[in-house]
Amino acid sequence: MTEPTVQSVPLETMLPQVSTLSMQTFCEDMDGMLGISISCALCQAAPGTLDRLKPFFPKFAAVYSVKAQGTLSGRFDLLLDKNALFLLAGTIVMLPEDKIKEQCKQGTLENALKLSDTIKEIGNLIVGAWDRIFREQMPGHKHLLQTNTQILNLWDKPANIFGFKEDTTCLLIVWEMTMGDYPPFHGAAVFPAALFEPPKEEPAPAEAPAQTPAESAAAPAQPEPAAVQPPQPSEPADAALVCPQTQESTDPHPVWNAIQQRVRSAPDAIYAAPLDAAVLNCPARVFMNPKPLWLSPNDSVETARQRMQQNNTRYALVEEKDQLVGILSQGDVQAALSPYLRTPFEEYRRPLDEASLQIRIRWFMSRPVHTASPDTPMWKLMDIMCRHQIRAVPIQDAGGTVTGLVTVTEIFQTLLKTLTGGSPAVQPEPTKDCIKTD
Repeated sequence: MTEPTVQSVPLETMLPQVSTLSMQTFCEDMDGMLGISISCALCQAAPGTLDRLKPFFPKFAAVYSVKAQGTLSGRFDLLLDKNALFLLAGTIVMLPEDKIKEQCKQGTLENALKLSDTIKEIGNLIVGAWDRIFREQMPGHKHLLQTNTQILNLWDKPANIFGFKEDTTCLLIVWEMTMGDYPPFHGAAVFPAALFEPPKEEPAPAEAPAQTPAESAAAPAQPEPAAVQPPQPSEPADAALVCPQTQESTDPHPVWNAIQQRVRSAPDAIYAAPLDAAVLNCPARVFMNPKPLWLSPNDSVETARQRMQQNNTRYALVEEKDQLVGILSQGDVQAALSPYLRTPFEEYRRPLDEASLQIRIRWFMSRPVHTASPDTPMWKLMDIMCRHQIRAVPIQDAGGTVTGLVTVTEIFQTLLKTLTGGSPAVQPEPTKDCIKTD
């Protein structure tokens, strides 16, 4: 008798095991970042209503909303309790141990909100770890995206927080985690039952009853709908950009809609415009930067800042064990530095401010990383950037090798070159150890 394949296992049966492995992976990531052992044990995994979480989350908590696409499609939520917020965020920002323990006992919601930026980044780390495991364990998984972070009391208006009624049945998974000699803390995942329901099929339109010859003769003839006329040559070349969102489209990004309309419009309209479809369909391999800057997750903020300045670049890719694990922007580096390292505030500088230069970039690099293939057209890269609110997309081939990087700068340069009469130049073949030198 053959063993059942993974695909044959129902989602609600797979999720407790896959989710636990994902949360354990997050703990391992934090262990590597903070240098302190974190263990994770499953407490419960069962269907139930939200009130079953009250014993684990009696006070305020962080709620990370996650959008899943692929095998699991829809929204679910990840939770961290009060102790988790002060332990993890406090350790990341290098608070003294006694201060962290004090906040675990007496910390308020106001105290937690002061750490909201760090708490949001913790959510990015969780979702990044989960996304990696889901890719390995769930055939058909596409990606997870953190869409919102809330720090609040769960029981004030839970229906508003989670987007469904309190008596809705969910798959509730709870873990207890421990870190050093600190108090234990809890994490949870809330999967609404609607995630496991098959998509509803729309009923076929009812056929109109056949008319008798007498009815057909009596019925007035209905005028045929007028054909949609293509844009006339007399219209402005930018007509497609004036009103990009059609009635059929529900996409919230007008730029992307405008690009799609331009690419799909009639050939006469395309080539009458200053920007034609050939440019928007130009594949990433033609205009990407084939020599991005590479860093290690163990590099310090100081190292990252120096190398980005030396190579005149605003973005760097982060590699560990020959795998792309993150992306770093110049803004990320500036945000990690203490403001007292800047000249106007140097008289207030303390040793702790100098220590911020030694923070490892793995603590704040962006992940998961949204990638594209070398064949991805320019308009699709612009769509990815709009949807995920990012400005850089690594280009990765089918074998998982990163062959380049596309940022808004490469897109703008290509568009400007085309509009001024040039054409996108084919870049040389990339080498993994090359660094961009402008």
